[in-house]
Amino acid sequence: MSAKKAKLNLDFGHGGISMNFAKANDIQPRNGVESDWDVGTLCFNTEEFEDFPEISHNKIDDARIKIIAGFINKTISEWQRENGYDFDTLMEITISAAFFDVLSFPYSLEFSELKDITENDMKKIMECKRPERMFQIPIPDEKIKSLTSPYFTILTEKDTVSRHPNPIDKKTRNLGFNAYFITKHPMLSRLLEVMKEDGDKINVSLSCEMEFGALANKKEKEGKTALIHITDFMSEFSVWENSELKYLNKKETGFKTLKEAIWRLCLCYHKNPSLTEQDFELTQKSEYMQRFHNMVMNAEISDDSKEFLSADDCFGLLEYVSCVLESETEESIKYSRLDLPGKNRSKTGLTISNYVLCYFAREAIRGLLLEIKRIIYNDDFCRPEFIIVECSLPLKGVEKLINEVFEIPARRALIKWDGEIRSDLPSSGIGALKSLIASNVADKKKTSKFPSFWEKLFS
Repeated sequence: MSAKKAKLNLDFGHGGISMNFAKANDIQPRNGVESDWDVGTLCFNTEEFEDFPEISHNKIDDARIKIIAGFINKTISEWQRENGYDFDTLMEITISAAFFDVLSFPYSLEFSELKDITENDMKKIMECKRPERMFQIPIPDEKIKSLTSPYFTILTEKDTVSRHPNPIDKKTRNLGFNAYFITKHPMLSRLLEVMKEDGDKINVSLSCEMEFGALANKKEKEGKTALIHITDFMSEFSVWENSELKYLNKKETGFKTLKEAIWRLCLCYHKNPSLTEQDFELTQKSEYMQRFHNMVMNAEISDDSKEFLSADDCFGLLEYVSCVLESETEESIKYSRLDLPGKNRSKTGLTISNYVLCYFAREAIRGLLLEIKRIIYNDDFCRPEFIIVECSLPLKGVEKLINEVFEIPARRALIKWDGEIRSDLPSSGIGALKSLIASNVADKKKTSKFPSFWEKLFS
């Protein structure tokens, strides 16, 4: 009897590298019917992967590629043997912001003298926007995608740059647009290049492409929507219009700013134990809290203090942080308190006000969202109509805070398979597997996914 079908997604994701799979419930599953497939994930949590995204962009480490390829190969082969499934030849690889860069490139047509922009000029510049033309522009790294700004830039009579959705009949010496190139991490580019030599059918997608397909509802797919994914050290944000990717960028900051704020706050309570009894006074006037917040965030931190308490020691408090500030009374603040952690998360006998904790959390997340908003709006893209945010922390009320910052409807992402919420799988993996089960691939590979790849590396 033939082995059952399985679908494979290798996700170079926000939180590491994982193998996501969908295995058929019977010999003849229906394409696109999620109830006919069970999904799961295996994370590659080994030291070989830990610093993979941080490897120098000027270096290709073939020895590391061999180790990573060998580990992936072994994991897939063992999974197939233990479960009795054959993977289809089509595999979906998803790549998150940790494994690509975004390069900006201004492109323009120059005129010898000041002139009115004509329809013919616009046809020429639109021709330059075509994807095949964009990929001819020499960029030092391998490109995954190219995107162009929906706005056009012109050099005005006063030699200042202005942006217009339709600049016909305006005077200029220079008509152009901004282009954005998403380029692969060099190590990942080399790994995928060798994998493709195996002859398998491999789709390479940006994580946000699969995330958006899996997370957006009908209204968000038909409108203009921003997808924001926040991790510890990075924020990836994309803008979509009618389900088409229009803009993608990243900021190398994330919940690390929140963790630092909570750590600084805890250090302050350790240095001033009387705050446990007196912090109610801070909650009575907004100017008191703001002044205290600024003092803590701007304080010099000595090396001794860093040894005394680390951000990891305060990690447990992140479970309770909220973007909502509930009004406190002198009575309620006595009970709305949390244990202040010590070194190695030891007990200290001190407590910290939940209100104060949430104030610092709210300020940190607000600052992060304002920075994302500034980047999106400075890069010429018009305002989105909806926002989907994905993050690992509970963060009560984050939707309301996003709504306040962007002034548009926002919601947290819900990852579902066959109508069931799945917090155990990455949204990019769910999106990739949904795409794979909707395809009709008859050929099956009964052994390793990378046999010739393996042979080439060690020949």
